[in-house]
Amino acid sequence: MMDIVTDVSEVEWKSFLDNCDEATIYHTPEWKRFLKDTFAYEPLHIFAKDDTGQITGMLPLFYIKSKLTGNRLCSTPFSHSCGLVGNQESFDSLINRSLDIFGTIDAKYIEIRDSVNSNKFQINNSFSTYILDVSKNVDVLWTELSSNARRSTRQSKKNGLSVRVTRDMDDLKSFYQINSMTKKEIGVPCHPWKFFRNLFDIFKENISLYIVEYNDEMIAGGIRIYYKDTVIAGYAASNPEFVNMRPYNILNWQTIEDSSKSNYKYYDLGRVSYDNEGLMFFKSRWGTVEKKLYYSFYPENPMSIVENRDNMKFKIATNMMKRIPMPIYQQFSNVLFKNFG
Repeated sequence: MMDIVTDVSEVEWKSFLDNCDEATIYHTPEWKRFLKDTFAYEPLHIFAKDDTGQITGMLPLFYIKSKLTGNRLCSTPFSHSCGLVGNQESFDSLINRSLDIFGTIDAKYIEIRDSVNSNKFQINNSFSTYILDVSKNVDVLWTELSSNARRSTRQSKKNGLSVRVTRDMDDLKSFYQINSMTKKEIGVPCHPWKFFRNLFDIFKENISLYIVEYNDEMIAGGIRIYYKDTVIAGYAASNPEFVNMRPYNILNWQTIEDSSKSNYKYYDLGRVSYDNEGLMFFKSRWGTVEKKLYYSFYPENPMSIVENRDNMKFKIATNMMKRIPMPIYQQFSNVLFKNFG
């Protein structure tokens, strides 16, 4: 008999994840705490237990309240892939309980960022990620890069760029400013400062910041997330004035080299939308394998203002954010950003 519960100890939770190959950092109690502390999302995680009291499956859920993008139940905000984990016998019970929870809250839909084997859910594929096997020798990995990637990486080094890894809060604050510049140029809200601060405070050794420097000045950076055998390219940004110096190339190669030497198995370059052909090309030329990401929705997949970029409201908001002064833009982002998890 399967029992669905909402309250488990961190010890048994982590023990279950340690023995679950499909588990990601987004399934951890730390990610639950991170999203609750940063955005005040309400966690509604559910766990399946067998008749011996052992956890056999879980589904992390967060209740996001948003007048802008709609109230929803999500597994899991700010993840590119996170769904049911455990044994198949648990999944039907967990899905049915998620539908029960949905019926008790004021939400428009459920979003599970994985494929759900249920005819009640609609499955959508709008994104891919790109995975590199970094268990190979560094020299082999270099030869398997596209000629374009090798040439661009050499050029970034010739340009005088260097990379260092840090967890220093002052460096993180500088990265926050660069990230704000990057997002403002695109015309979308930037991550709030507390997003990055809480990542580093909560995840400790599972997070690092790679920074690219030119003449001792930070011109780009990328946050790397570590869990089990995988390194994830979490968040990256560059000063628009230096983008032609190809900072992302040396940043990416240094991550690959370090991941290989540290005995990680996979480097996940992160989610990319199919309408971003330039970023798809960048991620495909590092010897990666494309992995399509399937998201499941109940009762249907809503077309949000973010997904529909031809929407006039989206275009107006984008132009406005590009033009307002940086301090106002950052304050505006602090209010808006949590709506887009």
